[in-house]
Amino acid sequence: MGILKPTTNNQQPTTRSKSAPAERKRIKIAYIGGGSHMWAPRIIRDISLKKGLGRIGIDFYLLDIDEGRLNDIQTLFNCKLQEWGIGDRISVTSTTDAAAAIAGADFVLITISTGRLKAMRHDIAVPEKYGIYHTVGDTAGPGGWARSLRNIPVFQAYAKMIKDLAPNAFVLNYTNPMGTLTKVLSDELGGHRVVGLCHGLFENYRVLQTVFGVEEKDIRVRFGGLNHFFFILDFKVKGQDGYALLREKLQGDNFGVLIEKIHKDAIGFHSEKWLTGELLEHYGYLPYVGDRHTCEFFNCYMTNKETMSRFKLVRTSIEDREKMYANGAVRIDKWLGRGRKKVSFSRKTSRETAADIIKAVVFNEGFTDVVNMVNTGQISNLSQGVVVETMGCVDAGGFSPLTVGPLPEAIKALMMPHAEVQLRTVRAGLSGDLNEALLTLAADPVCAHLPVSDIRRMGLEMLEANRQYLPQFFH
Repeated sequence: MGILKPTTNNQQPTTRSKSAPAERKRIKIAYIGGGSHMWAPRIIRDISLKKGLGRIGIDFYLLDIDEGRLNDIQTLFNCKLQEWGIGDRISVTSTTDAAAAIAGADFVLITISTGRLKAMRHDIAVPEKYGIYHTVGDTAGPGGWARSLRNIPVFQAYAKMIKDLAPNAFVLNYTNPMGTLTKVLSDELGGHRVVGLCHGLFENYRVLQTVFGVEEKDIRVRFGGLNHFFFILDFKVKGQDGYALLREKLQGDNFGVLIEKIHKDAIGFHSEKWLTGELLEHYGYLPYVGDRHTCEFFNCYMTNKETMSRFKLVRTSIEDREKMYANGAVRIDKWLGRGRKKVSFSRKTSRETAADIIKAVVFNEGFTDVVNMVNTGQISNLSQGVVVETMGCVDAGGFSPLTVGPLPEAIKALMMPHAEVQLRTVRAGLSGDLNEALLTLAADPVCAHLPVSDIRRMGLEMLEANRQYLPQFFH
């Protein structure tokens, strides 16, 4: 797995690492959401098989509210760890007791979604009535807003528990909305031990590898922005100017034309690159190539079905997600040999970086890759305190974002409103100020076509539908 490195010599960590602790012989990893059929098999396998971590023992504590899913993951790895010959070094314990899972943890991983698909159904259905057609619904717009507000109390409670029971733990968050929830964790625990992780830039790498016929190690990028809404500011392909090479490839065509076949992302969804091409042509920089996510930061691309069809934007319904989750459960059963046909559980590791980060911290080796961290100046012209996505380093002293500098003015103008909405959403979600929450939704660019009275009505309907997950607003 290649390590992404900065392309310019002036990129430096904005903070210096602290002194490294003594090397540990055994570590505890608390996994909040450890019953996830989608994430847990991949991440636990990555860590268990990570080259170099064989020098230490690992105790996984899987925490989930669903005992059935917990038992599935524990059974799977109890079997596979023995099969792989590492069961004497790695243990997997499942529990529904949060304190037992977190106490004394060296690392805490988080892959949860409060209310799961039942709650998310309202995030998609209610905005539809107001002409907002979410393609994903987990980051920006009313869907991202509502998802933030019901997760914020949960994340704050976990952050306080980690602070009390595992004050030295490194926290790796995979849950969306990445920006708001990583912000809640960071503000409670301190930014140098908290990071949000997303595979978005890896998707850009895969597309560029296809376009230029090279390997990941041949590409170097400088990029920055918000999670699911970043732009590549410059890049090199085998040391050559990547944008000059890309212009030669495009010959004036849309970027979508250049992609010969549909590109599937890491979790199986797909989208063509017509919106990517539109933004590249008019702003001069390549955005995140996941059009399903990128479009949700713009009012114009998700409020008109004809426009969505023109740009071939694919909507993911709740039914699609239910099928994906059901398929995840079926895969677990096949890996465990519960059905008619047993399927081998591959030892091939993923491109996710949790295992690399853990190794870098444990052995103080240092690792550089994509991080979502609170902005302390790494992007100088976005709001201080908002969580931004850049390159960053990690070692035993903690996480240090690399300096990007200012974004181009046109790109900053796109991102600044969303940065402010994220900050205000966190404040409203923590304070329980319902009016501020609704005013924040009214400030979201995605809602720009609606009168404020309609935005308030939509917001109240979304919150009322999931009131059991919103104690800060409904006492």
